Amino acid sequence: MRFSRFVCWSVVVLSAASLAWAGDGNRLTYLDEPCDPYYAGLETARLVTPQWIGEQGVETALVLAIDDMRETGRYETFLRPIIERLKKIDGRGPVSIMTNRVDPNDPKLDPWYKEGVNLETHTYDHPCPCLGGSNFDRAKATYDQTVDLMKTVSNGRAVAFRMPCCDSMNSASPRFYAEIFNKTTPSGNFQKMDSSVMVLFTPSDPALPRDLVTQDDGQQRFRKYLPTERKFINYVEDYPYPYVIARLCWEMPTAVPDDWQGINLQGNYNPITVRDMKAAIDAAAVKQGIYVLTFHPGGWIRNDQVIDMIDHVVEKHGKKAMFLNFREAYERLTKNLLGGEPLRTAKGQDNGVRLLDVNNDGYMDVVIGNQTVRQTRIWQPEKEQWTCVDFPVEIVSANEQGDLCDAGVRFGVLQKSGQASFLVRNEKVAGLWHFAGGKWEADAQGMAGLEAGGPVATARSGRDLGVRLRDLDRDGVCELIVGNPRQQAVFQWLPEPRGWRKLPFALPAGAAIVDAQGRDAGFRLVDIDEDGHSDVVFSNAERYALHLFSSMAEGWSRQILASQRSASNNVIPMIVRADGSNNGTWFKYAHLWVQNEDVGERVMIKDRPTLIPIESRSYATLLKGADAIAPGAARQAASQP
Repeated sequence: MRFSRFVCWSVVVLSAASLAWAGDGNRLTYLDEPCDPYYAGLETARLVTPQWIGEQGVETALVLAIDDMRETGRYETFLRPIIERLKKIDGRGPVSIMTNRVDPNDPKLDPWYKEGVNLETHTYDHPCPCLGGSNFDRAKATYDQTVDLMKTVSNGRAVAFRMPCCDSMNSASPRFYAEIFNKTTPSGNFQKMDSSVMVLFTPSDPALPRDLVTQDDGQQRFRKYLPTERKFINYVEDYPYPYVIARLCWEMPTAVPDDWQGINLQGNYNPITVRDMKAAIDAAAVKQGIYVLTFHPGGWIRNDQVIDMIDHVVEKHGKKAMFLNFREAYERLTKNLLGGEPLRTAKGQDNGVRLLDVNNDGYMDVVIGNQTVRQTRIWQPEKEQWTCVDFPVEIVSANEQGDLCDAGVRFGVLQKSGQASFLVRNEKVAGLWHFAGGKWEADAQGMAGLEAGGPVATARSGRDLGVRLRDLDRDGVCELIVGNPRQQAVFQWLPEPRGWRKLPFALPAGAAIVDAQGRDAGFRLVDIDEDGHSDVVFSNAERYALHLFSSMAEGWSRQILASQRSASNNVIPMIVRADGSNNGTWFKYAHLWVQNEDVGERVMIKDRPTLIPIESRSYATLLKGADAIAPGAARQAASQP
């Protein structure tokens, strides 16, 4: 039964709790940053299950997702008791099977679909890592082949993907999402959802009872499962919610531990692993989040142990919990959260849908701006219903070929209340809007002073012009940075008198946010010296640099590193390649990380040579300069945080 909380009402009632969130001027930066699968965390606005599930009283969603299928018989045998147990709950047997390959005419498929089972994708050849062996084309081909194959199976029901070995090695990467997942296959097919990033519950989350996240000995319950001997970093912490990677990919994080992590730590069928899996379920329930179980058919976990977990859910959480497959989750997210507007169009392009906390109350809201819908959807947690108001502009616009392109809408925080603002200037529209009083209000002086050898624009002809809103001085209000080959400037917002004031510094020489084609130029704002201010890291195929922030008078004046790149000079790895593609670099836990087809080394683990497909630099090492990085250091992963 559908519940009326998903009706859009015409009046917005702002939560008084919004004032408690004021102060984080950079809380919306993920919307414009290049691909980062790991930005979500405890400080990210929540996307709780009641916002998208579409069923009264349901607070937690669970997906059982089994990996590696190439033939159906083994999976039918292993899953049959699980499916039958699930059917006793509400007549359905929702399980997602992550499939490498399958005969589209296999007679088992249609009965499975009718019961609630759905087949998803898992690469055709199951390479570990997918990006490896210095062969990008092979990685894309094995992904494309399984996606195209699954489109022929029962009218293309597959919507989700999981990266092989994502639980045991760093096989996921910003390069994969940017250059493979968010593209289309040669046949024009694509996937809509991923479940390759793991979620780790920690004692840092004040919402979680201590007995769920700590053991009797005081140690963390879940962190012990991370294969740190493999330099494992493929996880987010304390964010058991769907989130969006690079505008086009729904991420459904899968829980630590899964069955491989259980056997790696303490052997097959271990009851302690199942106990901890139940604790992770309970933690997701406390957070009103999702719980995704990654498991395999036999050897690591028994089907009766999975049934024991289902029994636990029914007995402890009852009708507050709902089992879904990935397709059902995607359909409910699209219908109930996004009002029927998917992230990707039928051609796989950006549909102008953005998830952000508009009113600064700690919950994700939705903004839609395309050719047919302009809408702001505000979640009211007290009433558990959506409120809808207009959105003034297009977020994506059609070019002459009919393809949708970024229109240059840039979100940030310009109000002391912490509520969102956005700025745009393209061929069609120019202005600044603030969310206040339950609606978007245009600021008559919103473009005043934005001149840097000519008017500052955010996009032209669908090209990003490198305008970003970032809080540089930590006062809770963003500055505006312009960084393209023709314009370089930084502006400060002046609420009284309203308008922008150009500051006496710009980006460091040679650095740019975008190149002449509007592509990522290899620029990142990262707090390398951990003083609370964003520093500049710039790295492409030609050069690299690190400049530390000094002050609002001098900007990034402290140069630590700056050099032309050569075959033997890789102090800061490339962030983008010469062809403009993402090189698989990201920053987290005081380290720079790189995962792509060209990195990695084999080390001995448990007397076996094991591939570690990642490189890293600690911030401390970068701050010491080029002389501190010895030859070959690129292949030495720094200590695990």
